[in-house]
Amino acid sequence: MSFREQGNIRMNQNEPWNRSETQSDKDSNHYERDDLGLSFKNRNAKSYRNPDPRKKFHGLFRNTNYSSNEASEFEDVYRDIELKAPLTERKRSDKQEIKIRDDETNTDKNDDILRILTAKRRMEPAGLSQRLIKIFGVVEQPEKPHSLKVAVIGEPNAGKSTLINTMIGQEISVVSPKAHTTRERVLAVFTQDNYQVVFLDTPGIVEDNKSSKLDKTLLTSAWRALDEADHLIILVDSKKALLPGSQPIEENILSHLSKYSTPTTLVFNKMDLLDNQVELLQATAERYKAGYKHIQQTLFVSALQQNTLNDVKETLFKSSTPRLWAYPKEAKYEMSDLKRVEELIRVEFFKRLYDYIPYMLKQENTGWTEERNGKLRIEQTVYVERDSQQKIVVGAKGAVVDKVVEAARAKVSEALGREVQLFIQVRTKKK
Repeated sequence: MSFREQGNIRMNQNEPWNRSETQSDKDSNHYERDDLGLSFKNRNAKSYRNPDPRKKFHGLFRNTNYSSNEASEFEDVYRDIELKAPLTERKRSDKQEIKIRDDETNTDKNDDILRILTAKRRMEPAGLSQRLIKIFGVVEQPEKPHSLKVAVIGEPNAGKSTLINTMIGQEISVVSPKAHTTRERVLAVFTQDNYQVVFLDTPGIVEDNKSSKLDKTLLTSAWRALDEADHLIILVDSKKALLPGSQPIEENILSHLSKYSTPTTLVFNKMDLLDNQVELLQATAERYKAGYKHIQQTLFVSALQQNTLNDVKETLFKSSTPRLWAYPKEAKYEMSDLKRVEELIRVEFFKRLYDYIPYMLKQENTGWTEERNGKLRIEQTVYVERDSQQKIVVGAKGAVVDKVVEAARAKVSEALGREVQLFIQVRTKKK
């Protein structure tokens, strides 16, 4: 066998999409089809030159039945797989390349190509069933059912979401150290014995004169929740309540409450930070009672400690009225599956980004696919306003977005009760 013939065999074995090994150089104009039905020029041609891998796939799909957009995407897939191939696979010795059979060297790569191209062609965004809030049919009622709808209000980072999550035993409303992690009213359901308490978690309340456009939108959401509530919890950060600058927020809350007559429980949270010294907060409690006459009880708790919330449960149970349940016993929330996924992703960005950037992020679902192996493939696109923000959100060598995907995937899998594959792309929003 000549040196040139040996070289042709090596080139054919090293290219996963070329199935011809023995055709002569006379077939220079012959086209063949690979496993995907894609035409390509025979690599045994005399005119063949080893092209730059960034260019050699250009036009590969030109003579196929695919549209121009699909062809472009498929070329990118081939190029990515070629460029990302391990160095040991691309730089084998001459002896190794001749010994390895074509089916042994190409099977894994072709499987990857088929998997990626198949996913691209059948990828569809979430449907209505994933985008709409959960709708429950006939609700089985207990004997003597009681129900109560409770709105929880307070300043940012007072612990409203933590209180609700601890009582329910599940992270329904996302939590982060940043203010305004809760952006809209979140409904959560707590059921015990014949009692059902429906919580309405709300965005934090700030001073009116310091409200930005975003804050005003969140404030509107917070105050609207009071219109549908039977009971109100005013949650106060115990440590902040002792600071000199806390009174303006108190006055703002009491001023808005003057329009309502909803029965209310005043709850001081984070008492563990004050070593449970209740006497330090007596003056603050008196100010609230004087400003809003419908406060029926004052409690002191730590939302992170389940055993301190028993008094809150008992108070709400006593305030409930004989009424049919609106949700099944096993229901914890009504949020749609897609919204739940977006919230769990958003809070992971909140934990890792700073200043205004996490508040500017917008999400779009681009894929919600049931895989054959039973997994759910979710693809999200996160939009930023400028290219400079994109670099920050992605992080050095993808560090930030990789950590977000890892943490969010675990939480999404737990929330949906199934194994999930999560993919996130960060792009600059076109104006």
